[in-house]
Amino acid sequence: VHRAWGVSLLFVVLYFVLSVVEMVNLKQNDGSWALIIASIWTGLIHLCLGVLGTFVLKRFPTSFSVGFLLGVLVVLANQNLIMFSVFSSYVQGSVRTNHVFASLGFTLFTVLAFMALLLLHFKQDVVVAPLDGKEEDDIPET
Repeated sequence: VHRAWGVSLLFVVLYFVLSVVEMVNLKQNDGSWALIIASIWTGLIHLCLGVLGTFVLKRFPTSFSVGFLLGVLVVLANQNLIMFSVFSSYVQGSVRTNHVFASLGFTLFTVLAFMALLLLHFKQDVVVAPLDGKEEDDIPET
């Protein structure tokens, strides 16, 4: 799961960089303000996903946090599918950049969906029970 998350992080960072390129390209070619905001917002959200996922998997792998990460992965995978459908048919700006951005969105959809399935399958191996703070030997007898 941790290696698959590392591969996912590479795609997430690449998507963030490409979202900035797409924003600049749309802004220079008088593209839609809604799509400019959508491209940069999606890039920022994916960057936050990278931080959140790394924190959950490395530092705080409780049942609640892993379930929360699963939910975020499913929502962002669906968002990438929507971004793919929007940018693949958009003709303003550079058509080539739009298609590259859309294709990477679809690729990220498949990567995040696969990561969610992996995390769901191996959830019992990833989740660590929180420590109670007291051992039975530390409890004084009365």
